[in-house]
Amino acid sequence: MSETKTAQVGDEIEAMCGVCKAATVHVVEVIKDDKVTKVMCKSCTASHRYKKPVVEGEKPKKKRTAAKKAPPKTKEQRKWSRVLAKVDAEKPIEYAMNSSYDANDVIQHAKFGVGVVVDVVDPSKVSVVFEEGEKTLVQNR
Repeated sequence: MSETKTAQVGDEIEAMCGVCKAATVHVVEVIKDDKVTKVMCKSCTASHRYKKPVVEGEKPKKKRTAAKKAPPKTKEQRKWSRVLAKVDAEKPIEYAMNSSYDANDVIQHAKFGVGVVVDVVDPSKVSVVFEEGEKTLVQNR
């Protein structure tokens, strides 16, 4: 009986056994969405996922690898994206230590890139969120 026919729990089916290292007779234990998913080997009584037996002369199918996704964003990158979406980032202000900044100002820093002022810590310091994380920069110097 193959997994494509209407197998039922308790039916015998041939499957590959990882313990026996061969195709042996198994008993169907679990069926999901009309497919055999879990079996028990009658030779060694090991319970495992169903694996179709290899037929001689037939090449085993290669597992498909998932398409490479962009690496997941870090926590800092997600925060930067959220903050940047709330402000007008069209024309960032060039950062200078002798300038003064307010919350939600968008600045362009020579090393860190585009950032958003999230807090004025005190008259001489501001907290800015950049893509690589939050930095404290000086102002009014």
